[in-house]
Order: sequence, then C-alpha cells, then structure tokens
Amino acid sequence: MDGRIKAQLITKLEALAENPESAPNVKPMEGEFAGYFRLRHGDLRVIYHWDKEADTIVISVIGARGDIYK
Repeated sequence: MDGRIKAQLITKLEALAENPESAPNVKPMEGEFAGYFRLRHGDLRVIYHWDKEADTIVISVIGARGDIYK
C-alpha cells in the first residue's frame, strides 16, 4: 500500500475509534453482513464490527472495493 494512502487510512481509523457508528464515510451493512459497518476510503473498504458493550472495534477485512464483497 502506498505510504500516503496508508497514512490517510490510519487517520480515518483513528477518527473511527472516536465515533464508530457515524464517522465520515461509514454506513451500516445489510444482508449477510448485517451488524457490520463499512468505512470507505477511495477504492478501499474497511469492514468492521463494533461491540457497543465492550466498546471495541474489530476490523474484519480491509481490501479493494471490487474484492471485498465476494
């Protein structure tokens, strides 16, 4: 991953830690991914689950948009 993109993604993940449910570019997922959220960063997607009781974010996968939902 390009260093610039990696730095930007880290910044977004830090913002996500502050506000997991409604950070910019976050949407709840539906269907088989219900209960998970999707963070968009350009062509990358971060799929994560937020355990509200434990206040913990578990990142399931980070990948290209075209590959992530397969």
